[in-house]
Amino acid sequence: MSNQDFGLLEAINFAMAAEREANQFYLEAVKKVSSEQGKDLLLQLAEFEMHHFNKLQELKSSLEKKGEFIEYSGTNFAAPKGRIPAEVSGQIESNKDEVMNILNLAIAAEEKAMKNYRKMTAVTTDPKGKAMFERLAEEELAHRRILSDEFYHIMNKGAVWSWGD
Repeated sequence: MSNQDFGLLEAINFAMAAEREANQFYLEAVKKVSSEQGKDLLLQLAEFEMHHFNKLQELKSSLEKKGEFIEYSGTNFAAPKGRIPAEVSGQIESNKDEVMNILNLAIAAEEKAMKNYRKMTAVTTDPKGKAMFERLAEEELAHRRILSDEFYHIMNKGAVWSWGD
């Protein structure tokens, strides 16, 4: 392995730690949310972050053992199942201030993760590696957009989540 590879392995270790921390953050945040829609979104985000962690772990192992990047096809959100829109069901978020803080922290973390994956894309020459890091960056960007939409909706539309509506 070259010195550049060791730098990449350090970046992967950093990303794995961030993904594990994000998973735990979302799992803890679920406990502070009263809305079923909010809980569903946060649980799905926790699953995403654990999936990212597992794939990074697989990548690290492959790089260390074989010096090869892995294929990463990404993952998608599960479709919400037949929910009544929050405005109709009256599911107002009872802990709005804490939820707004959670969303702010999550938005910042997703932004940071996206930027880190883009940096990893820039220093990776392997096509599979570039594709994997770019896909991870795109997924983190999608998470940030969803969280930003929720922040706006809860702040301006009566403390209800829009996820799944």
